[in-house]
Amino acid sequence: MAERRLKKHLNLPGVFAFSIGPMLASGLFLLPALVYRQVGPMAILAYFIAGLLLIPSLLSQAELATAMPRAGGTYYFLDRSLGPMVGTIAGAGTWLALVFKSAFDLIGLGAYLVLFLNLPIKPVAIALCIVFAGLSISGVKNVARFQMMLVSVVLALVAFFIAEGLFHVEGENLQPFFTAGSGSLLGAVGIVYVGFTGLTKVASIAEEVDDLERAIPLAMIYALGITILVYVLGMFVLIGVLEPIVLSSTLTPVADAAELILGPFGLTLMSVAAIVAFVASANAGLTAASRYPLAMGRDNLAPSFLKKIGRFNTPTNAILLTTGLMMLFLLILTPMGIAKLASTFQLLLFGLLNLAVIIMRESKIASYDPGFRSRLYPWVQIIGILTPVILIPAMGMLPVIMAGGIVSVSVLWYFLYARKRVARSSALFHVFERMGRAATAQLDQELRQILREKGLRKEDAFENIIVRAAVLHHRPGVTFEYILWEASTSLAERFEISNSEVFDALSESNQLGETPICGHVALPHARIDGARTHELVIVHSTSGVRIEGSDERIFALFVLVGPKQDPGQHLRFLAELANRADGIDFAGEWLQLGDDESIRQQFLRSGEVVEVEVTNSELVGKYIRDIQMHEACLIALITRDDKMVVPHGHTRIEAGDKLTLIGDLEAIEEMMTVFRPR
Repeated sequence: MAERRLKKHLNLPGVFAFSIGPMLASGLFLLPALVYRQVGPMAILAYFIAGLLLIPSLLSQAELATAMPRAGGTYYFLDRSLGPMVGTIAGAGTWLALVFKSAFDLIGLGAYLVLFLNLPIKPVAIALCIVFAGLSISGVKNVARFQMMLVSVVLALVAFFIAEGLFHVEGENLQPFFTAGSGSLLGAVGIVYVGFTGLTKVASIAEEVDDLERAIPLAMIYALGITILVYVLGMFVLIGVLEPIVLSSTLTPVADAAELILGPFGLTLMSVAAIVAFVASANAGLTAASRYPLAMGRDNLAPSFLKKIGRFNTPTNAILLTTGLMMLFLLILTPMGIAKLASTFQLLLFGLLNLAVIIMRESKIASYDPGFRSRLYPWVQIIGILTPVILIPAMGMLPVIMAGGIVSVSVLWYFLYARKRVARSSALFHVFERMGRAATAQLDQELRQILREKGLRKEDAFENIIVRAAVLHHRPGVTFEYILWEASTSLAERFEISNSEVFDALSESNQLGETPICGHVALPHARIDGARTHELVIVHSTSGVRIEGSDERIFALFVLVGPKQDPGQHLRFLAELANRADGIDFAGEWLQLGDDESIRQQFLRSGEVVEVEVTNSELVGKYIRDIQMHEACLIALITRDDKMVVPHGHTRIEAGDKLTLIGDLEAIEEMMTVFRPR
């Protein structure tokens, strides 16, 4: 039985709120004292360097998240690229890093709340942890709405604080600027990393993101850019306004600075901003962290009760476990200890994420099809791998020893518990396969299933392929091989190559076992050098076709051939054919279809299909790209002198062309007046 998937409730604003919310909290409202105490005014530089060094990991994370959108984010990426043992370390490590960060946020939240309430910090933080657990269990849509509201308030108040604070900066507080050595600066950069864990939280909720190939990269880029700006300007104001002895000792730096700038009103205003920021961060952190036990439970690396989805479509047991661990850390760890541990693990995991991109790319798995590809590969990833190698030693021995202990416990857990429960290959095996070692097809199949779930991209003109598809009617007694020959003949005419070349490619693919067969449907396919576009032949059978290796009769064949240049698009088209075929009764209603148009119509979802002849002399000779088309209508096919022409932006309209239009009826009627004026 297939695992129950989380529903896609998050859009770009929601993903942006999840990403930036955690980064606005501790990095500005709590960390400044810890960083300033270590490097003085160079804290401004530490924040800026940390933000720049995060760019490689941002690009790698966005690529992996758009290729493999699964709950557990970083864990899932590393498990599928480097194997279950590394996945166990990554899952436990990322989970703990997010729990550390959320606990750190709750300490900051408690510190600001006690400015109004005469209560101890840790009990307040624990009580709030329980409240956020209840919200997280109630559903990610509720969390996202709450998060967007909180982030909007924080950004507005922080912008107001910085704008006012810039007029009160005392230049002498920034002198001397270079007060620490390079080793101390690197250590400070490492500590600051805890403020950037919002990027990890985005990846963990990728399974719940709609339009993820646009939403995730844009949300992460916007969030990082705004956060760097806020951190740098915010630190400039804090250092310029507060006395060094005050800044180095306070847990409420922004409130203290606001009181100096605006009096009691400023203290209240920015305390509210800090409280809202920490609420947003802890809220997102608990939700994101709980997805890691869920993902590990799905993969049998953790007990199966953690993969249970509750009545609100949330991983209830994983949320409760995460909440309990967070409360434990609140009781036993200091703020600096939590910050260093979270940063150490974050650095380690960001380095592994960059390595994961290299492994996935070099594995050459065709179904690895990210909607966003990192630029400057592999140099960006190499920088991302070297960053933790340089920064982790500068964090000090204690966090390194504790991180090493967690890694050791994770490895022990894998060998004693998980190893006998998993039989899964990784992309690393596919790299070995290229060097002569064996790999399994399991990961490729898993990625193909993800392709089916993700669907088409905006640039995939799938409807055009259906409209211009040739339809063949199978005659009883005709073999599968002869059907392939007939389909090859039709396709060869479009590609203007020999039919034997197409037939050989299809036959070879079929012999390698690459023809999907399920539910009375077969999808023979191939990619060839001579193809410039994807073309399809639909074979309709009433008597059934027998294919060697399959016991069921095949009533529909979709013969798809495309160019070699874009294997990802080829697989997306195959996945979409399979998706649309799922809703058709091939052993019943399909058998009653007679004409070609009704057969094609079964697979069209873009509304009406109308053919119109061009009689407007003003359009003759014009390029299609120069014609103002209605946004709800497109030209799917041009028939010219009884020949089919695949339309592109640089295709010229000729007199007598017959255009096949797809779209809304109203839009088509409007365009018909353009092509065929009265």
